Amino acid sequence: MRSFVDLPPVIYAGLPGFEPPLRMDRDMLLNPRQSAFWKHGKVQYWLALRGGKPVGRISAQIDPNLPVGIPEGAGMFGSLDAVDDPEVVRLLIEAAEQWLADQGCTSIFGPCTLDMNDEPGLLVSGADQPAMTLCPWHPPYLGPHVERCGYAGLRDLHNWRLDLKEAPLMSSEGRKRLAERIPGLTSRTPDRGSYARDIAILCDVYNDGWREHWGFIPLNPVDLDGLDVLMKWLVAPEAFRIVELDGEPVGVMLLIPNLFELTAGLSPSPGLAGWPRLVWRALTHRFRSGRIIVVGLVSRLQGTVIGSAIAALMVDELVASQTVLKGEWVEAGWVLENNTALIQILERFRFRRNKTFRIFGKSLDGAMPRQAMETGE
Repeated sequence: MRSFVDLPPVIYAGLPGFEPPLRMDRDMLLNPRQSAFWKHGKVQYWLALRGGKPVGRISAQIDPNLPVGIPEGAGMFGSLDAVDDPEVVRLLIEAAEQWLADQGCTSIFGPCTLDMNDEPGLLVSGADQPAMTLCPWHPPYLGPHVERCGYAGLRDLHNWRLDLKEAPLMSSEGRKRLAERIPGLTSRTPDRGSYARDIAILCDVYNDGWREHWGFIPLNPVDLDGLDVLMKWLVAPEAFRIVELDGEPVGVMLLIPNLFELTAGLSPSPGLAGWPRLVWRALTHRFRSGRIIVVGLVSRLQGTVIGSAIAALMVDELVASQTVLKGEWVEAGWVLENNTALIQILERFRFRRNKTFRIFGKSLDGAMPRQAMETGE
């Protein structure tokens, strides 16, 4: 297990754009004793060895709750990392495919670490961009190696970056006037003593708003275990917003800081010398960047004038708060390639697409046509 978790920093060390995450962060996603996915899904891990040394890894997993748009009988692969050798990738993928077939699966999609709510997709564009919290990194050669194994791209998920100094923000007075045009509309930041309640609200609004979109998996408070601790110590209250209409939550948005700023130059396992430095940084560091990990608007307001105004107001308030906190840039993701409404709002605020993560798929007896995975959109 330790070799599996620690592999990427070993094989990607020195590659341009790669920043190793902390081992404890990877353990929370992958280790059976800590990962939320292991509580409801079934997982198998493999290592590829050459001369007794690991040169690649992969996972295969089965989740009883399949994402929207994925056909029944599908299994996932994930945690795919390997040296630049198509034979290594082929052997790993074949191992995952065989295990899933033995479990009764008829198709496969991925990569996901370990599901669509964690780190979905393989980075196919933007490997040279700054590292961002909970965004997987892959070398440019990995995507072509996957395609040689008969995989087709199913969907692209994009990250969008905004340099805060370029954002066309409303004035505080303009923001107030917009809110006043919608009777009963209020916007608040959570109270530090009520994070558990407000995280449950966040999940409810997110699930209602996204339940019919491709790739949707319900978000549960257990999936955000540990977030309350992170928020109390590192996340400014302004980074978590809940919008209510007549007292009912209708919109949510959450930004988390880019933890790679804290770990830059440190080992994935900091050791006796590194941990004090990390703690000191956590206590004194002013974050320059962050990622919007959740944005949601209840379904009944989507496509309405009021809904569009609320979405724009949430983005404006969040960006304004980060500007006040002396932030420099933020990323928003994952944004589906065909989510026109959200893309229009991002472009209005001058976000620019900077990373692309691809979900691949295949039937277990040949390549899967793209349209086979798009039902349910």
